[in-house]
Amino acid sequence: MKLLTRRALVIMVLALAVISGLLIFTVRYLGEASRWVQHSANRHLYTNGQLKAAGTIYDRNGEVLMQTVDGTVHYHENQAVRAALMHAVGDPNGNVVTGARVVWGKRLAGWNLLQGAYRFNQRLNHFSSDIKMTLDAELCAVAYNALNGRKGAVGVYNYKTGEILCMVSTPTFDPRHPPDIDKEPERYEGVYINRFLSAAYTPGSVFKLVTAAAAIDNLENIDSLVFQCSGRTVIDGEVVNCPTAHGKVGFEKALAKSCNVAFAQIALAVGADALQTYADKAGFNSCLEVNGIKTRVGQVDVKDARRPDLAWAGIGQYKNTANPLNFMVYMGAIANDGVRIEPKLIKDSLFLRLVRSAASKERVLSPETAMRLGSMMRNNVISSYGEGQYRGLELCAKSGTAEVGGNRMPHAWFAGYMEREDCPLAFVVVVENGGGGSRVAGPVAQKVLQAALNRYTGE
Repeated sequence: MKLLTRRALVIMVLALAVISGLLIFTVRYLGEASRWVQHSANRHLYTNGQLKAAGTIYDRNGEVLMQTVDGTVHYHENQAVRAALMHAVGDPNGNVVTGARVVWGKRLAGWNLLQGAYRFNQRLNHFSSDIKMTLDAELCAVAYNALNGRKGAVGVYNYKTGEILCMVSTPTFDPRHPPDIDKEPERYEGVYINRFLSAAYTPGSVFKLVTAAAAIDNLENIDSLVFQCSGRTVIDGEVVNCPTAHGKVGFEKALAKSCNVAFAQIALAVGADALQTYADKAGFNSCLEVNGIKTRVGQVDVKDARRPDLAWAGIGQYKNTANPLNFMVYMGAIANDGVRIEPKLIKDSLFLRLVRSAASKERVLSPETAMRLGSMMRNNVISSYGEGQYRGLELCAKSGTAEVGGNRMPHAWFAGYMEREDCPLAFVVVVENGGGGSRVAGPVAQKVLQAALNRYTGE
């Protein structure tokens, strides 16, 4: 009897061990199986660290951006397209962590939770593992060429649908012929960072659009105020400089001339709490998620700022930083009557577009405030940047020349949108240490937007 009892206990312990093992395996399988199967040591899927076969990555027009067949990776035939989209598609060794090859690797491998990576139906599995991106390969090549070797980022997206048409980060390289980065470290500094998604820069004067929104909503007399600019103002013993002595300027002219003196005083009148609120509404201090990719967080913190610091923050300096994509989406919200549309990089099916349409919208400005900002941005182009430079684009924009300290040149910004129903595009251009915003970043935007207009309207 004792022997039977001992045997029963042993069997019970073994059964509990098996059940516990199965439970642990099931939990780990559900949480980690996709990572297991994508390990390069998996010989069922990989040869020499490369996928034997994987889905194809297409651009929005069906251009093949990357295709893997029997361990050999094939990229687009055009060198400029390959370099322009290296950060979007990914480099051969997976160093670009925001590239499609890394972020959507399990989809490209044909992985799903039910059948794993086993291909019951090779043709169906391969089709389901393909990815069609929202990007326009030719438009990205135009942006890459327009940057002309300078470091920075260019982004363009449809502010009605959220589709990103252009996403270019430089420095970059041709993934078909990777360079020896160690031999040219300065040229390829930060080459694996997608600056559009994962960088944050001092915004400079483009931030005045945030200060302007706060002023429109919180200062009843903003349109009657007149500011005297002699090229500098003193706040609690500290000087805030303006590159030009603008004389007497009102609110609209202050934005068009990008007057630091006026906007320093506006920031003080608005106050730290309101400026912080409108910075948060604009997307600062939070990230966006683009098909699973989280953007770098731009920061604005003026809650406890001294008056001189608040003045500098109001003109886009102090400790302010902005992520290019987040700021582009804010431009889209101004264009879209104050409603921010979630950006995306993967083309959705019609069903998913309908499901996501409501969830991807967020109001960040009132329609009246957005309309007023848009009118002022249109005036910027007409009265300051030169309508003739952007003929046909119906451009609403703001430039920024962001001081970064030391002997370095400022970052050049140019951001805004096209006020056209047939081409509803918002954009951002940042050229690192490029100099003047409208002078350096403006022509890059012009080339990219003109190419977009030609491609999508035939003009």
